[in-house]
Amino acid sequence: MKIECILFDLDGTVADTSVDMCNALNTVLLQNKFKTVDCNELKTHISRGALGIIEYASTVNQRSIDSSLLRAEFLQEYSNNCFIHTEIIENMNELIDHAKSKKISCGIVTNKHSKFVKKILTGLLLDTKIDCLITGDMVSEPKPSSEGLLEASRLAGVDPSKCIYVGDDERDIIAGRNAGMYTVAADFGFINTDQHVESWNANKIIKDPSELLSLII
Repeated sequence: MKIECILFDLDGTVADTSVDMCNALNTVLLQNKFKTVDCNELKTHISRGALGIIEYASTVNQRSIDSSLLRAEFLQEYSNNCFIHTEIIENMNELIDHAKSKKISCGIVTNKHSKFVKKILTGLLLDTKIDCLITGDMVSEPKPSSEGLLEASRLAGVDPSKCIYVGDDERDIIAGRNAGMYTVAADFGFINTDQHVESWNANKIIKDPSELLSLII
């Protein structure tokens, strides 16, 4: 298989965004007199987006939380502080640099809003390395819809069958499969220990980004 484009999910796949997201949530929870959440526990809920994160906070507090109010406050707090502790996943820079050296396009397809994504990519110095970017506010349907992936491959000028999609959630694998791409499950991401990544039926499961180097000729 000749690979011409590698597309990545963002949270948990390219970057560890969990601390900044957790801090933003806990700030808002304290302001509204709720219990805070454990950052390691929150990690596994990040792929569910802001509403999923607030649902988890409701579970921790054992009471209903007004998601519409808290969501707005959380997103504002996170917008102001989305690149404080966020770090690139180990060996991800090397993978992207190697792909670029082989004239392979690289892109991000995430359900996260562009106003956060652009700040994060700039902070990680990835904005100049990414050839295409699709965020949640650019599509009509989020993943597991394949809409964003197909649009990314179109922007990259690459047939989907020559693209890899790497993600740390089952919805990523479903979206990639439906787009006709080679799917890779990032088992180093924000994955709950009780999840069976093998059941996602990805084409490949990796524990480290460096394991993808063998697919890049």
